[in-house]
Amino acid sequence: MKKSAFLLSLNIVFLCFFPNSGKSAETINLVHSSLIFSVSIESLETFAKTGELKGDLQQYSSSLDEKTLIEIRNFLNKTHDIDSVIVSKLSRTSLAEDLLKQLGKVVSTHRDRNGFYALRGAVVTTATQQNSWTILDVLRNFPSSSIFVNLELLAQLKDDLFLYQSYRDAVAKSIEIRANNDKQLHSNIDLNTLKNLSQKGEYQVSKETITIEKQDLRQTDKGFVREYSFDVDVYFPQNTSEKKPLILISHGFGSLKENFVNLAQHLASHGFVIAIPEHIGSNLQYREELLKGSLNSALSPVEFIARPQDMSSVIDKLQELTAKSEIWQKRVDLNKIGVIGDSLGGTTVLSLAGAPLNISRLQTECRQDQVIVNTAVILQCQGSHLPPVEYNLQDSRIKAVIATHPLTSAIFGPESLSKIKIPIMITAGGDDVITPVVIEQVHPFIWLQNPFKHLLFYQPGTHFSSTQPSPQYTLTNLPEILVGQHRDITSQYFHGIAVAFMEAYLNNNSQYLAYLTPNYGEFSSHEKLNVYQINDLTADDITSVFGSNLPLKIVPPLVISFPLVDNYNSIVDEIKNTGNLKVAYSQNTPPFGFINQDGYWEGYCSFLAEELASHLEEQLDLSFKPNIVLFPSNLTNRFDLVTNGQVHLECGANSMSQNLDDISFSIPFFVTGNYFLIPKTLEKNFNPNHSLQNFKIGVLNNTPTADLLKEKYPQAQPIYFNEGIEEEIKALEKGSIDAIFDSKILLENQVSSLKNPQDYSIVPSLPINCEYYGLLLPKQDSQWIEIVNNFLNKKPLTKEYFSPEVEDNLAKTLNYCLNINR
Repeated sequence: MKKSAFLLSLNIVFLCFFPNSGKSAETINLVHSSLIFSVSIESLETFAKTGELKGDLQQYSSSLDEKTLIEIRNFLNKTHDIDSVIVSKLSRTSLAEDLLKQLGKVVSTHRDRNGFYALRGAVVTTATQQNSWTILDVLRNFPSSSIFVNLELLAQLKDDLFLYQSYRDAVAKSIEIRANNDKQLHSNIDLNTLKNLSQKGEYQVSKETITIEKQDLRQTDKGFVREYSFDVDVYFPQNTSEKKPLILISHGFGSLKENFVNLAQHLASHGFVIAIPEHIGSNLQYREELLKGSLNSALSPVEFIARPQDMSSVIDKLQELTAKSEIWQKRVDLNKIGVIGDSLGGTTVLSLAGAPLNISRLQTECRQDQVIVNTAVILQCQGSHLPPVEYNLQDSRIKAVIATHPLTSAIFGPESLSKIKIPIMITAGGDDVITPVVIEQVHPFIWLQNPFKHLLFYQPGTHFSSTQPSPQYTLTNLPEILVGQHRDITSQYFHGIAVAFMEAYLNNNSQYLAYLTPNYGEFSSHEKLNVYQINDLTADDITSVFGSNLPLKIVPPLVISFPLVDNYNSIVDEIKNTGNLKVAYSQNTPPFGFINQDGYWEGYCSFLAEELASHLEEQLDLSFKPNIVLFPSNLTNRFDLVTNGQVHLECGANSMSQNLDDISFSIPFFVTGNYFLIPKTLEKNFNPNHSLQNFKIGVLNNTPTADLLKEKYPQAQPIYFNEGIEEEIKALEKGSIDAIFDSKILLENQVSSLKNPQDYSIVPSLPINCEYYGLLLPKQDSQWIEIVNNFLNKKPLTKEYFSPEVEDNLAKTLNYCLNINR
């Protein structure tokens, strides 16, 4: 990489993210391996004022061409405004912290140290000192005399910050060329005869609000809750006796259902029933609490699951209402359902359309050795803390979707987006910097393998081009570079296109396809902005404009996901034919499975099996409740029971951290953490934060817990047990081991079996790590996996079985594991 590129990238980094912080820095140290190159800020100031390369900058003169010098000087002299209130509030959010921690890998006050605290201090200080600054103000006031910059990590930023703009322009040009080339395919359309769908329709509109109650775990503005409700505003076309198609709208992060009143009323006036739920885990109230610093997570990972479930719950509720009320039966046609989502709502609707959450992709894109400055990816990376299974949240009742400015690249990737089969439209703004348009919309549009796909591209346009909230719900103090111009024009255009898209794909009215052509986009373009509509784009379209040396891969290398093979439905057929549900669980792993004092086999897994049998009776429309056939399992045979077909599932303390060839895990049904059970006499000497050298630790053999002990405490002396935790308890009481290492739920259930339980304690206060437990299922049977996952999603079974104290501890553990333990 050239020195000029280093300097330019460095300036861009500071330009975008580093404010004034009050102390005086004198030198920038560029670090590469063992080498350090120093540049004085005084030399940079001289260059900014006069254009002369003096002092230590002279050594770079041979490497800097005139164009680069002009660009660097412009960056150094450019003035920027910061609203002190916004900066002060944002600096307290976890999303800002995540971004600063990423940048702190590159820039710090000391070598090989994250600069997070220095950067955050600079942000807060700037907010109180001045609202207008140049990059030289920032450099002079960085909180140390020297600034250290990691050039190797800075090189990663180069592609994102230095080359992205020219590549984005080339991508926009390729869309324009493709639209112009495709116009000839629709040359027979007389655009002057088309009705202006951006105008209000023929129906008057009425509104009702319904409330949906849910029992589930969710991070809200009130904290982590186990029960909650949310309102749904429903808009109806009046004066019609016909049932109308249903369109659901999903709002974005930090937004409200009220932000979409204009769109809802417009669609309803054209003959659609509109339902807009409030996503209480990511709405305006949540954002306001986040800005106060009262929440620990910018976005809970659970929200990527809960939002699609909100939408499906709305459909469930409307089905319930139409079954009970003749009025609702006459209003809504639930055979014709579409969904529109904006920003994070766009991500929500893509899940509903059939794109599974791609945890493998997230874990690849969110590695700790990378520097991530794309805030859309940082937000998506929250999902990487979910347990590693395939979360398929598709709702087959939905027939068509529109995703406006969605977040897609890491949460889905090409592996998941290629699975969408229903008609889809993605809208994008050419100048969107909140969800960078190429990374989050254009490349993902190419990944779609659906013949009924459409891209609506505003040039220029921003993240907000498709929406126009009422004034009382419009964000204030946002700079024009984020909001953009002509928002009233682009949003009205989108209103009309949304009508056309839903008419075409919900009402199967092919006449409306004329609105979805590049011809209509050109016909409707404004003198100061262009609208391009295409239904295909290829890598060749882009390389023909930019060239073959692309700064970003259009289709990134595929990652190993969690594929489900759709080749047979053996378990469902077997249950229907035999009437038996075969379940395995342990007899010595309380609380999941154990022999009680009366000699009977019971446990949470027994309760779960009974609930599943009832679910199957309803789900498979059986005339009977399947008979449960139980098999005892242990550490040795649990996997074989599933792979050889002896049982349909195995339930127990099965850590989802394991990688198994022929086994799939269900979505998590339990979360816990690993702790130590020790005699209180060891409390002063037994410190889990130290090496535990020479301590004898009892652990179950051939388990992920045993692997964790070996990895985290290599100097401890593991004592392996094969039959169960009872053996470990006896050894602990005899003093032949010093501690037992296992999950807290298993340890807690064994403490009462100790002769003197008051003499023992579980340490530390927070888990050593987090463990998610999933049911063991045969990997090849996709239908069975989906049925079991839908069952586990249906209601919080732990609440019905465990005491409120245990359930409350589960909720706290899940909150910790998802939002704190990163």
